[in-house]
Amino acid sequence: MSLTKLYYHPSRTKPQKISWGFCLEWVFFTIVGFFLSLIFVEIGVRPYVGAFSGAIGGAVVGLAQWLILRNRIFRSKWWVVVSIVSWLFIGASSLGALGWIAPRTEQIFLRLFHGFINGAIVGAILGLGQWFVLRKQIYREELWIIANIIAWAIGLPLGWLVGGLVYRAIGLFIGEAIGLFVTWFFVAAITGTALMRLYSGR
Repeated sequence: MSLTKLYYHPSRTKPQKISWGFCLEWVFFTIVGFFLSLIFVEIGVRPYVGAFSGAIGGAVVGLAQWLILRNRIFRSKWWVVVSIVSWLFIGASSLGALGWIAPRTEQIFLRLFHGFINGAIVGAILGLGQWFVLRKQIYREELWIIANIIAWAIGLPLGWLVGGLVYRAIGLFIGEAIGLFVTWFFVAAITGTALMRLYSGR
């Protein structure tokens, strides 16, 4: 049987079962990818975390996620490429590489508001880029874009909220890093659940 038949999974084919173990692996490897990216990318504020940092961070996280996807989807190597290009584009924009950015303001409402808006934009860009890799391999692939929008629109404001509260409590910038960990955790949990269900046709 060819690789194409093994991994090419158009929506009209029989669903392939993926357990919750896949979702847990997705969360674990995404979080590990984020932590490893901190070796190369320093968390900061706009405009100091831009295109180059986004590309490096995207490469590390994308590679970590590829380890989960490589035996499950066709053309999986493009996942890393798309991750790099998407985060390069996001980092080069006025948004900055938001996966590694702490907001300048300490006002909770502004963190939540801008986190929601900016998160939705980031999710749309990432989801659209990843859609080109996943299309015809999962059921209703357009929902993957929506899942990313929801994940980042929830994860980023929550992370910025936690980061702001921890920073207030301890007065150290590491509080913002803890907040971004929360962001990546929620993003990974939501997208992992979505990918599991879309791949299984549920």
